[in-house]
Amino acid sequence: MKKRNISASGFSLVELLVGTVLFTIITGAVFSLLMSAQLRYSGESNVTEAFQQANVAIDQIVRDVHSAGYPPKTSLPLNTSSDFYALPFAWSPNYAGIPCTAGPGGSCTIPGDSDLIVEADTGSGVKWIRYSLQNGTLMRGVATKSGTDPVGSTNANLAPYLDNVINPTSVPVFSYRFDSALPQPTSPPPPPVSLIREVNITLMVRSALPDPQTHQFRTIMLTGQATRFNPNQ
Repeated sequence: MKKRNISASGFSLVELLVGTVLFTIITGAVFSLLMSAQLRYSGESNVTEAFQQANVAIDQIVRDVHSAGYPPKTSLPLNTSSDFYALPFAWSPNYAGIPCTAGPGGSCTIPGDSDLIVEADTGSGVKWIRYSLQNGTLMRGVATKSGTDPVGSTNANLAPYLDNVINPTSVPVFSYRFDSALPQPTSPPPPPVSLIREVNITLMVRSALPDPQTHQFRTIMLTGQATRFNPNQ
């Protein structure tokens, strides 16, 4: 009986080189896709974080404005100290003697385009709640209402609340709508702060880090609208 010799031949050098090149190309393409996806995820995470922080800030401002003016003066006994009722917005200058006029052309420093002080009982007495844009950071401070200096009282309590706010001067953080004032025979003056009924909020926020792919900072803009529910005083 004859036996056949079976020769076991391996891969040639050319075949090994071709296989290595193909493997390298496929592996490089896969890693390139993974890297691109990772960079895209990192960039979107930065934007999402900025969006969430701005959304939380607007939600808090809206809730504070909703509560502004509680409790009203009319709900308390006569001759009650002004520290125990809310007006509902504090102002500067001349608080609380002469209400300044708010809006374009008005005499108020506060409330203004980037500074607002709300008066409300948050559960432990009437507070001054202030939002102030300073050097690209929206600050928030709370102080117990006492006396006639809401600005000085809240200054010491201001703390960073939202970073990387980049509103230009043409885009105010706060703008206001008012209850109807008495008709004027001539062009009416700006209304007093006591007639503010609605606060519109606009926040332009830049991502904390540049986009890994474009190396540019990305910007989002969020808007909100808050209506004061409590009566004028």
